[in-house]
Amino acid sequence: MRARSAGLLLIVALVSAPNFAATITIDPNNFYNGQVISAPGVTLETETIVPDGTASTGYAPTFGPVYSYDASCTSGSFPCPVIGTKLFAPSPSGALAGTPNYGNGGFWGNSGSMLSCSQNCVFYGDSSGATFLRINFAQPTDFVDALGFSSGGDNTGIIAFDSAGDMLGSAFNSVGTNPGWGYATVTTTTSDISTVLIGGANSYRAINEIDYSAVPLRAPEIDTTSAASGLTLLFGGLMVLRGRRSRI
Repeated sequence: MRARSAGLLLIVALVSAPNFAATITIDPNNFYNGQVISAPGVTLETETIVPDGTASTGYAPTFGPVYSYDASCTSGSFPCPVIGTKLFAPSPSGALAGTPNYGNGGFWGNSGSMLSCSQNCVFYGDSSGATFLRINFAQPTDFVDALGFSSGGDNTGIIAFDSAGDMLGSAFNSVGTNPGWGYATVTTTTSDISTVLIGGANSYRAINEIDYSAVPLRAPEIDTTSAASGLTLLFGGLMVLRGRRSRI
């Protein structure tokens, strides 16, 4: 009887065991100053729009690593990071050549509107110098947020795309004080976020921490036919065992 109960519990567990998503945090404070930031299951990139010398659009994206940058700030119009002292940055020194480095932060964004495409984009002159923090997910997710800086109504924004490059949603951070820090969050009803771009909407903004949901791979489901076959095999085995016991 005990073996029979254990077998039934095993089958029920295989059929109904839930998968729980875990929240993963990418924190630049976990890396040395000037170190390239990496994390399992994601690719972090600096995406910068620069002149490409062609006669078509004239501008193209270039990609590079993302670094940990120690702001080590004490005062000023750009407050210290909320968590630790380090920020995400497109270079070991904090900013790229030709892009502003506003005091202790302000490394991501552009002077126009945030980029609204992630694949096969057409860029123009007003996009030149735009620098975004790009994250590509090996396993699509349904939740991403970024702790970013805001000042004078210019917020940190996040835009999410699916694997085809279609935009799924966007959000800007909400802060309690001006200037201040707050989270910009994008969520979807299904796990289809493959890429996000993060940066200031109209200027360059600092980013202190990023969270995302690591959606586990679904366990293989057992259909009714397989479940019935498993039960038949289990009960048949139990009857054989009982028959052997009765002859002893």
